[in-house]
Parts: sequence; C-alpha cells; structure tokens
Amino acid sequence: MNSNILDKLRQRRQTLNRSQKIIFVSGCAGILITIAVLSRLLLIPTYAPLFTELEPQNASKIIEQLETLQVPYHLTNNGKIIEVPEDQVYKLRIQMASAGALYNSGQGFELFDEKKFGITEFEQQVGYQRALQEELRRTIVQLDEVDQVRVHLVLPKESVFLDEQAVPSASIALRLKAYAKLEPDQVRGIQSLVMGSIQGLTPENIHIIDMQGNVLNEDMETDDGEFSSASALKNYQVRREYEKEMEQRLQQMLNRILGPGCAVAMVTADLDFDRQEILQSTYGPGTIQHEEKLTEKGSGTAGGGVPGTDAQMPGDTMPFANSNTGSEYSRDQSINDYQVDTNQQTLVKAPGAVKRLSVSVVVDGNYTQNKLDSLQQVIAGAIGYDQKRGDQLNVSSMDFDKNSLPNFEETPASAPSSLADKRLIIPGAIAGALLLMLVIFLILRRRARRRYEESLIQQQLEKETLSRVVQEEPIQEKEEDPAAKQRKSLKQIARERPAEVVEILKIWLRE
Repeated sequence: MNSNILDKLRQRRQTLNRSQKIIFVSGCAGILITIAVLSRLLLIPTYAPLFTELEPQNASKIIEQLETLQVPYHLTNNGKIIEVPEDQVYKLRIQMASAGALYNSGQGFELFDEKKFGITEFEQQVGYQRALQEELRRTIVQLDEVDQVRVHLVLPKESVFLDEQAVPSASIALRLKAYAKLEPDQVRGIQSLVMGSIQGLTPENIHIIDMQGNVLNEDMETDDGEFSSASALKNYQVRREYEKEMEQRLQQMLNRILGPGCAVAMVTADLDFDRQEILQSTYGPGTIQHEEKLTEKGSGTAGGGVPGTDAQMPGDTMPFANSNTGSEYSRDQSINDYQVDTNQQTLVKAPGAVKRLSVSVVVDGNYTQNKLDSLQQVIAGAIGYDQKRGDQLNVSSMDFDKNSLPNFEETPASAPSSLADKRLIIPGAIAGALLLMLVIFLILRRRARRRYEESLIQQQLEKETLSRVVQEEPIQEKEEDPAAKQRKSLKQIARERPAEVVEILKIWLRE
C-alpha cells in the first residue's frame, strides 16, 4: 500500500515541470515553517510583568531569587521590568516579599526583629531613624503620582533642660511619574503624615521638594493659620486681582455713562489677611430645675418642774410650780436649684476682608459741581462705599491729552472687540485657506480630466479616419459615383488638415 502511494507520488512528480516543482517544494517548506513557528508559540509560556519601575539594586535581588528558584524570566525596558510566566506571577510576588527582595532603600522596623547584644544607645537611635525613614518612604510611594521617594529625618536627642531642646525636622524628595502632578491637598496630606509620625515636628520644619528643586509646600497654610514667606507674594497677587476687577467694573460703567475714553478710574484696596477666631459666651437668666419648700408650725404648754428632779419632791414648793406656759412657732424654708443658660459661639473670620478702599476718578472736560456730585454718588454705590470703614472717594474733572488717547471713532467695524474674537481670526483664516486650496485642486483636477478625455477622443477619431481611408482606397478606384468622390475629398482634407477636422468632430460630439 505504501509502495503504491510512493509510486503515484513519483509519477506525479515526474509529470510536473520545473516551475511546478519549485512551487511544490516552496509550499511544503512554508507549511513546515508554519508548523514549527506555531508549535514554538504554543509551547512557550506567556510572560507577564512581575515588577515594574525597578531600581538596579532591587532588580539584582529579585533576579538572584529567581535564579535560585530556577524560574525563567525576561528583562525589558532597560532592566526596569522583570517578566515571568503568567501562571507564576502571584506566587513569585509572595515569595519575593517573604524573602525581603522588595526593599530597595533599606528595611523598616524589621530591623529590630533580630536581637543584637552589646548595641550602644547611639546605634539604637540611628537604627530607629533608618527604620522610620523607610516606613515613611513606603507609605508615600503608594501615591499614584509618585515614582520614588527619599526621606531624611533629623531626630535630636532629648535634653532635660528646656532651653537646650531642639526641634526635629524632615526633608522629603519626590520623583514624580511622567506627566504627573501633585495637587495641594496631596502635598498637605504628605506633610500631615510626616508631622503625625514624629513627635514635636511642626509644619514649618517639613520641606517637600521634587527632582527639579521646586518646593511643593512653600505656600501651605499651617494648622495655626500661619503662612510661610511665599504667602506675602500670594497676598499681593490677590490684592492686585481685586483692584483690577474693581477698576474694570468702574471703567465699564463710566464708558456707558460718559463714553469711551472720557474717564479714568484707579482703585487701591487694603485687604485684611489676618485670621481671627472669636469665642463669645452669653449667659441667660436661667430656669429652675428643682424647687423644694418646707413649712413647719407648732404650739405647746409647760407646767411645774422637770420630772425626776427635786422640783417634785413632797413639801418643796417653787414660786412657778403651778404656772402654765404656752408657745407657738412657724418656719418656712424654700430651696431652688437654677440651671444657667449658656450660649457659646466661635466666630472664625476668614482672611481677605476689605479694610479700606481708596478710589480716584478723573473725567474729561469741565463739569459742574452738581454733575460731579451726582457722578460721585453713582460711583459710591457701585464700589460699596462705607464712610465708617474709612473709604476715600475723589471725583474730579480736567482736560485730557487727546494725543495719548486711542481714536475710538476711526476703529473699523470689523475689528475684533474682544480677545475671544482675535483668537477666532487665525483658525478662521486657516480654514478659509484650506477651503480655497481644496476648491483650486478640484478645479485643476477637473480640467486635467477633461483634457485627458479630449485627447483620447482625438486619438480614437484619428485611428478610425486612417483605418477607413486604408480600407476604402481600393473601392474608390473602382467606384466613380459622386458619393465616392465626396468621401475621397473628405479624406484628402483630413490628411492635409487633421486638426481642423478633429475640432469639427468635437463640436458635433458636444452637440
């Protein structure tokens, strides 16, 4: 059976020519290569990242552990990513963590797991500082935006003398991930975390920077409401923004009343950036919680002496022995327990309140005092003028220098009136230019296509004319009828002036 199959294959092979044999051999080789590649892909396990963004020191520890366990691995991204078979990722992560290969900057409080004898107090203090730095680093690096962290602590030795006490400090260097940025709340959270981890650490002694040297917590507010040195510049910017806003509102109002360029307004604001916290306690008349009243009345008589004494001895008489004495008494007692009404309020005054405003307005021209007073009242209502607060408002008139003012009348109507209109000009111009280029391209393409079609028609007409002339020449020799003579003359004209004939044919085709 096998010999018959081989004989048939040999016969089939002999019937093939050279090109068919090459195609057959190439097809068999392609099939074998495909089978080999597919089998290799199926047999090789799928790799998945075990750890990413590794430092060389940490990666060396992990690779050493993987080689000890005889686990295949791949290094990608310049050695920062280690890939292992996908079905062993979670198991290997647990093994790496238990083996201590994940600590890339040192060990935390596990430094104290090993008992050491003969350690000095200085070594113990240094070990505690190292452990605390590593624990803080591990916590901060969990933020999504943070790539790496370095924490440096200064923990001074405690002293029994108050004047020799030194405060601790902390410095944190952050390397953020690409295109990542920490929000102020996140920076404040890092600052609060470090401050809560070290006893006696204050916010002003915490310094957080990035790898570009930018101080991230420079303008952060402390718990006591105090600001750093950069807050002065921030307060100045807030005050300038407030003044500009007031000036812009005043200028818009004056432009509507007097016309553009007829008045100038300047505002100087004094803002209060002090934070105040006021505690108020008020006491009411109180209410009676418990009331107790006691009333006691009584009466009685007394005669002779006291029983059992010599006063009642026989034969012994006293001048008052036979006298009767009567008495009555009354007592009222009232006990009241009062509950005093107490109302406590804590008022926190936010910084940024207006302490005083100084506004100066100058109008162009000669105005009467009545008009200036009317304008002053309008401006006072617009700015919230408060005389008790010490605000100042000055409105005066004088002639402006016309050369320094812009000519509002000659401004073209099509000129942009706002920054938003100016921003729309460039995109609009680009869009118009692109549309114009597209129209020109379509027109040129249409013309080129028409020329190409006309050339094809011309070539086809010339071919047909020549073929007819060649076919009809023998017949014209035999036929001498008028139609033949006319055709002969047309052919002669076509030979002598083919361009004119083609133009005539084009006109006929168009019609």
